[in-house]
This record gives sequence, C-alpha cells and structure tokens, in this order.
Amino acid sequence: MVNEIIIVEGKSDSQKLKKIYGENLITIETNGLGFNNKKLNLIKELNKKNKIIIFTDPDGPGKKIRESLIEYLDTDIYNAFISKTDIDKNSKKIGIAEANETAIKNALNNLITYNKNNESISWNDYVNNDFYLKENRNKITSYYNLSDELSSKSLFKWINWMNLSVTDIEKIIGE
Repeated sequence: MVNEIIIVEGKSDSQKLKKIYGENLITIETNGLGFNNKKLNLIKELNKKNKIIIFTDPDGPGKKIRESLIEYLDTDIYNAFISKTDIDKNSKKIGIAEANETAIKNALNNLITYNKNNESISWNDYVNNDFYLKENRNKITSYYNLSDELSSKSLFKWINWMNLSVTDIEKIIGE
C-alpha cells in the first residue's frame, strides 16, 4: 500500500488496520463527524499525490462522513466497504475496529471507485427501470456492501458516482 492513505473514523480503526498491514500504513482519522475544514483541506492536498481510500463504519455517521468527503474531493475517490454482518456479533460498536480481518482485507482488495463528475444513468432511467423499488435497492446495496438504509435519491447519487450503467444494474438485480 504505497502512496495510499486510508481515511478512517477513529484511533481504534487505525490501530486495527496497522495491526493487519503494519505500522507504516498511513491513516487519517476524521474523529467521527468531528472533522473540520482544516482536515478536509489536508485530505484534498494529500489526494493530489496519493490514492485516498475512504473506509468508514457501516452506519449512519460513516455514510455521512463518506458523502462529505466525496462531495469535497474533485478526483476519483476509492472506497472500501464492510457490512454490519462483518462485525463481531458480541460487539456493542459497529465499526472497522470490530470487523474481522478477512472482511477488512476483502474490502481493501475490492475498492469501488467513485467519480462524482459523471452521470451514468438519468433519473428517468432509474425510475423507469424500477431501480428505486425497495426490493431492487436492497439487491444493489447488498451487492456493494452499502448501507441498506440508503434512500432512493441517495442510491441514485451513489450509482452515478460508481459510474454504473443500466445494464450493470440490471445484472445485479437479475442475480
């Protein structure tokens, strides 16, 4: 992981990743939703010469942090996802630090690239193909380990960020 910087929410997430990948791994902690413009500007500056990977918790705050970073950064953004099922069932927290090592490695080996400057499908395509229906949204979110709590409008935005075509989505729904 040379020239890669992983954005995580907290210190325990950094510690877990460094335990798996070694102390030379570079992480930046957002301190949950407590990140500010100074930290955003640092990430934007680092993104000019480094691959930034967003790896936030599979919960509401993690989703908000990820969306804020995607909105702020101008380039392709790499995302790693785990699902709530990857978390130790005895844990009271839902985070990267509580996820199993296999799930973490899978997430970082299967990055999803977002580019917010593309619109790969139109709203009409989204609606006319019934992608907005709860059953279909669940298939799409499950396929990408996204939160199943994504609203229809949020999923539309994420589909475009991932540059998915109607055909791509039809394949996922048809599985």
